Amino acid sequence: MIASEIITKFELFMDDTTDLSSTEELDLLNKIYTRVCMDRPWEFLKKAFTGTTSGTLTYISLPSDFAYLTQNANYTDSSYSASRPVIFVGSMFSPYQVVSWSDRRQYRDQIGYCYIDIVNSRLYFTFQPEEGLAVEFDYSSVPTALTLSDTPLIPSRFHDMLYHGMCVEDNIIQQSDKAKSYAQENQQKYKSYFDDMCYWNSNLIQI
Repeated sequence: MIASEIITKFELFMDDTTDLSSTEELDLLNKIYTRVCMDRPWEFLKKAFTGTTSGTLTYISLPSDFAYLTQNANYTDSSYSASRPVIFVGSMFSPYQVVSWSDRRQYRDQIGYCYIDIVNSRLYFTFQPEEGLAVEFDYSSVPTALTLSDTPLIPSRFHDMLYHGMCVEDNIIQQSDKAKSYAQENQQKYKSYFDDMCYWNSNLIQI
């Protein structure tokens, strides 16, 4: 469904009890959509970044939709222990360990380390890398706000979760006795769709 169709279903379920304007309804949809997307590192939000090092800068600018790094140095075989995300550098994909921003001083001028400066949206290397080296990493992206004609990145079979979530929020906003009476039912339906998507996502991760 596109956003306008989700809003139409929201209005149908609310049975004309909502006092929200069209703009407020779209804002509410985006609120629920963002809440769902930010809940965990969903597979449909993961992206791969590729770039190159500069001979004059010790950092690479993060993509504009960067949320956080995701695991990219593990093995699917469970006999291997899990590792933290790394940054792959060069043609041999040398793994650079990502250290905490607060610990960056302890790694100053050491090769093989980097850190995220989230305030300035940069990935810094603790040692000036050679120029022109390939840089790769995986990250969870922040989805852009939906317009009425946009389709959520969430798989279509889970779209119903969004208008049920909108109904729950509208019940709180309206504070009317009639609206309150449907809050628990909509919360249960919203949670049901959300749990389904969580299960689907966990299966993807195990692949």
